Amino acid sequence: PKAMQLVDTWRRRWFRSSSTAMVPKQSTAAPKSYAGWPMPSFFNEDGCKAFGDLELEEDDIIMVSFVKAGTTWVNKIIHCLVRLDESGKPQENLSGSADLGASGQIYPDWLPLEKPTDPEWAGIGPGGMMGKVDFKDLTSQPRPRLFSTHLPAELLPKSLASKGRLIYVMRNPKDCLNSLHYFRGEAKDGWLGNEHGEGSLKRYLSGANAYGSFFDHVPSMQTYIDTKCSDRALVVYYEDLKLNHDEGIATLSKFLGVPLSPEKLKVVRDMTTFSAMSGGTVGKLSTILCRKGVSGDWVNSQLSAEQWSLLDQAFEEKLGNCKIAQPLRAWMVAPPNEGDTVAKSATLESSN
Repeated sequence: PKAMQLVDTWRRRWFRSSSTAMVPKQSTAAPKSYAGWPMPSFFNEDGCKAFGDLELEEDDIIMVSFVKAGTTWVNKIIHCLVRLDESGKPQENLSGSADLGASGQIYPDWLPLEKPTDPEWAGIGPGGMMGKVDFKDLTSQPRPRLFSTHLPAELLPKSLASKGRLIYVMRNPKDCLNSLHYFRGEAKDGWLGNEHGEGSLKRYLSGANAYGSFFDHVPSMQTYIDTKCSDRALVVYYEDLKLNHDEGIATLSKFLGVPLSPEKLKVVRDMTTFSAMSGGTVGKLSTILCRKGVSGDWVNSQLSAEQWSLLDQAFEEKLGNCKIAQPLRAWMVAPPNEGDTVAKSATLESSN
C-alpha cells in the first residue's frame, strides 16, 4: 500500500493536466517549462544547466529515451554491464557513487547542485524515493559513468559533440502513449478529455506532457546523431530487445567495449527480466516504473482505429523521412487477428 501511495503521488505530480501558476494550461499540461520544453514537477533548472555544461570523459555513457520507451529496463542492463565483473558479481574497490542507479535511473535534470541543508528534505522524486542525491553524487560515479535522461538533444551536454557515447532508446509511439496513459492507474482526464483536462491522446499529440512530443524528440535526436556523434551512437529498439534479450545485451556490451562472459550474460539476463525488475529483486524503483513490459499492448486500449490513425498521421508528417524511426513502422500496425480489437468503437467514460 505504501508503495502504491508513492506511485499515485508521482503520477499526480508528474502528469497532472490542470493549470499551474508557473505555466498556463493552454501552453502545457506539464507543471514546469524550460527552454521551450514542458518539464515535470521534479525538474531542477540548476541540475539541467549543470548537465548541459558537464565536461564529459571519453568513456561516459549518455542514455537518452522518450518517456515510457524502456528507460528503466535499458538503464539497468547498461548498469549491470559496467558494474559487474566477468563472473557476474559487483566489481570490487570501485570509488565514488558505485551503486548509484542500481535500482533505477537518476535523472540529472531532477538534481540540486548540492543537498539542501533543510533537515526536512526527503530527497528527490516523490517522497524522496530516489534518495538524497545531488549533482555532485551523479558526477562522482566510477568510470564509465552512466547518465540517463529524457531531455531533448539541445539540452544534452555540449561536450557530447566531441566525447562520450550516446545510446538512444526507441519504442513504438503507440505503446509509449498506452503505457503512459495507464502508468499505475488510468490518467485522470481519460483518453479523450473531461473536466480534468484534454485527455491523453490530445496531450500526447500536442506535446503538452513532460518532455514534450515524441514526434519532436525523435527528429531532434536524428539530427544530433547525424551531425555530432554518428560514430559514437547506438540506437536501441525496445521491440528488438524484447524479441532477443541476449542479442541486445551483447550488442550493448560490444558498443560499450565491455567484456561479456557467458556467466556475466546469464546474470545480466536474469537481473533484467521483467519479472525480476517488476518484482523488486533489483530495487524498489523498478517496481514502480515497470508496468507490463510487453510490446503491442496498444491494441488493447479503448481507442478506435480512427483515433490511433492520428498517431500514424503525425508519424508520416514528422518522421516519414527520419531514418531511425523507420524500424518502428512494423510495430505500429495491428498484428493479425487483432483488427477487431483495434477497430472497435471507443466508448470512453468522461468521468475517469
